[in-house]
Amino acid sequence: MKLLRILGVLFLLLAAGCGTAAPEPGGYAVEDVRGKTVRLARPPQKILTDSLHLDETLLTLVPAEKLAGAYYLDREPGISFVAEETRKVELVLRDYTPETVARVKPDLFLASTWSDPGLIQKVEEMGIPVVVCYGPLDLEQIRKNVSLMARAVGNPQGGEKVIAQMEERLQQTEQVLAKIQEPEPVGMLVSLMSRYGGSGSLYDDLCRRAHIRNGLAEAGLKNGQPLTREAILQADPDFFLISLPYGEEKEAYDRFQDQFFKDPSLQAVKGYDRRVALPDRYVYDASPMAVYGIQALANGAYGRQLFELGQEPLLKGY
Repeated sequence: MKLLRILGVLFLLLAAGCGTAAPEPGGYAVEDVRGKTVRLARPPQKILTDSLHLDETLLTLVPAEKLAGAYYLDREPGISFVAEETRKVELVLRDYTPETVARVKPDLFLASTWSDPGLIQKVEEMGIPVVVCYGPLDLEQIRKNVSLMARAVGNPQGGEKVIAQMEERLQQTEQVLAKIQEPEPVGMLVSLMSRYGGSGSLYDDLCRRAHIRNGLAEAGLKNGQPLTREAILQADPDFFLISLPYGEEKEAYDRFQDQFFKDPSLQAVKGYDRRVALPDRYVYDASPMAVYGIQALANGAYGRQLFELGQEPLLKGY
């Protein structure tokens, strides 16, 4: 009878699912987005990622002391929601190479489907556990990243808390937007990343949730297809969405936007003179804090303060 009970417990552990494999003695395992099982001896204490969106997601689950190094944009408040949290992280990285990771010696490396596959392979060959998350294309993949990362760092309950906070914010946002009687405005994203924002992108999902018609998608552009003059004229947007440049990007942003709006053919577009400028963190964020981006997009599109924004609290599950 005792043996049967033990076997029953083992069966339940194996059937638990949710991407978490049955733990080995003294350790545990997770299945990442590649379908690969990654084994960890213990909850990691020195974690390295290769991007801003992964650092932001990670810091909803663990304190900054567990970051082995900060991504170079983490401290730029124009694009980052974790500028203050990463202020005291000693090591700041811009270029990620196998040699860089080897010097840092993390006990977990978090990458994404946007990461360099060659780097992932080399880091794994060093014997460092690598968990690959999504380069998210919608909010559902952000939720999945939270859940996966939470299991990888040994804090699954924290992941549930963060997702619950996301859902609460999304429900509050929808309650406000559902009461708006006017037609949904058409917005056209003007970006240095001229191939970003069409249907199938995270931005497209954020627009939908902000009750905005994405002009790129309206013109038939899919994510990865370049913005054209013909697409702009076809969409005939009610407003143009532009980024407020940060740091080293300012000169390039200013030059690009000046040249873009000098195109005489665009002056016939009804929204030519209506330009909504938002910090990059509201437009391009790919972490749980994208919920704030939805609210900022709605404020800009409808031309009034539907939501109070400014010092947005970091969603936390610890």
